[in-house]
Amino acid sequence: MRSFEALTPLLYGPMWTFLCVLSRLGPMLTLMPPIQGATIPMRVKVLLVLMVALVMTPIVLEFSTPLPSDLPDLAIGLIKELCLGLLFGSAVLIISTSLQVGGQVISSLASMDIAQSADPTTEESVTVISQMFSWMAMALFLTLGGHRYVIGACLDSFETYPAGGVLAEGYWLLHLHELLGHSVSVGLRAAAPAAIALLLANFVTALIGRTLPQLNILAVGFNINILMMLVVLACTIASIGWVFQDELADWVRMTTNLFPSPRRTV
Repeated sequence: MRSFEALTPLLYGPMWTFLCVLSRLGPMLTLMPPIQGATIPMRVKVLLVLMVALVMTPIVLEFSTPLPSDLPDLAIGLIKELCLGLLFGSAVLIISTSLQVGGQVISSLASMDIAQSADPTTEESVTVISQMFSWMAMALFLTLGGHRYVIGACLDSFETYPAGGVLAEGYWLLHLHELLGHSVSVGLRAAAPAAIALLLANFVTALIGRTLPQLNILAVGFNINILMMLVVLACTIASIGWVFQDELADWVRMTTNLFPSPRRTV
């Protein structure tokens, strides 16, 4: 009986750390591409989060706070961990949807808003170009090692905010707002070549319509826009990867400022 009582603190400590890691890591992984898609079964998501949390728990055990003495403090600690995970998961979701904004801009200028299909990742109707850009962002995110950045940032966050010791910071929302604005600007940068070409095509189509009123300018202009969009995308689609790579580097810098590690601030 005494030996069991002696082992009780040893069991409670790792269990408390595991619950904190699970609460913080869960939203991060479930909002990370391609795991956030509806095509991934919920059982697979839960199993993946549990496995990663089990691996990370021994690493962050030294940064853990003592087990709270009462149930309300324990619940508040887990809620804070969950909020921090949701904040970081939102940052991951913003970067993964940045190129989708550019695809939406191109589809609007090319008059392809009616050409929509069901997106299996969000279960919503999106334009074809926007869905293509979304899949491209997902592939680039994994190719450039975005998933490793997410895990690394999560580990660094435990040095700043130990398990169970999360403190709400006022600059969190400021960094998230900055990241959101940067994501929109990156989407516009990716869509800029096609957008400029489509604006010029619309201008030329308008001149043709004024010069030849008897011409069915609606049918001709729609075909010109589609052809111009395909040609420009074929010529500039490789540069979108460079734009997204620069964005990922800026995202790593912003998340580093969001969770400053003591080893980097010394």
